Parts: sequence; C-alpha cells; structure tokens
Amino acid sequence: MRGDVTVYGDRDYDEFNTQSQDTYSLTNLQFGVRGAHLFGEGWVRNAFDTRYVPLAFAYPGLAPSGFISPGAPRTFGVRLGISF
Repeated sequence: MRGDVTVYGDRDYDEFNTQSQDTYSLTNLQFGVRGAHLFGEGWVRNAFDTRYVPLAFAYPGLAPSGFISPGAPRTFGVRLGISF
C-alpha cells in the first residue's frame, strides 16, 4: 500500500494578477497483493477529484474565465499479472 500527497502553492496566471489559482493538493494511492507467481495492483490518481489549473493559457472570449488548461481529473486502473 502506498499514498502520496503533493501540495502546490497559489499562483497568478497573468501579469496583472487578475486570475489566480489557490493552493491545492493532489492525492495518489496505490495498493496491491503479491503471491509466489500472481500479483494484482490498483491505483488512483487525484483520488479526491481536485479541480485545478496547473498551467493557464489566455483565450479571451473563448472560455468563461478567459483561460483554458484544466488539470487531469480522477483516474484509476488495475494491473494483474503472472511472474515466472
């Protein structure tokens, strides 16, 4: 079992400081079971589905905020395998 939390500080997206992102954190989890020849693992990225903008590009008039570039939503996966 493994978990990690990364905290990103607040930032401004333009030179006039009119748009900004508050401090946010992303939580990733990983868990698994391993036997002599079989294993199974599962993982979740952005476990709490945090809404964030890691990098913003100005698109005035195209987006309501004037900026486009949302962060990745919650994703998850499973991996199963056999070892020899």
